Amino acid sequence: MRKETERSFRQLLSEHDRDFLRAVTPGVERAVREQEFDNGFSACAKDVIGPVMTSLRGMMHDHGLRSEIVVTRRGTASDGKITPSSIAFEFHVLTDPETHGFPVTTPALTFIADPANNRVLVHENSILPFLGGHVGMIDQCELDGVTSGFVEKHLLAIAQKVLRGTGVT
Repeated sequence: MRKETERSFRQLLSEHDRDFLRAVTPGVERAVREQEFDNGFSACAKDVIGPVMTSLRGMMHDHGLRSEIVVTRRGTASDGKITPSSIAFEFHVLTDPETHGFPVTTPALTFIADPANNRVLVHENSILPFLGGHVGMIDQCELDGVTSGFVEKHLLAIAQKVLRGTGVT
């Protein structure tokens, strides 16, 4: 293609993009912003959070302990309920009461995307039978604040609670 023609096409496309962006409604802008955040969270889960969780999972496996990494993609149910993107580290450990038929619990640390507020939420479930624990949000930060050190700090804290409660440590 000749340079003149290419320049004309690029100018035409640029004008089209500007006109299109002017017509975008606030709801669409929000949806686009949330999708971009989810894409960033997915990359963070793959490149930062996942490798730390995989390393801990390997160490636990070496000691005969089971765990699982669960990745959830953002989705909308037929009733309109939104499931946010998340990545969770689940501890599949049995406590003594569970071996005697009491309900099995699955302690977990979950990093949850909150695109509406531009935050990553950290949710802990460290409840163990007869020992108690905590369920709820324990921290939050911007997407850029999710570093290997941040993930390691929270995984170590919950591992100390859960493994101590199972008599492993």
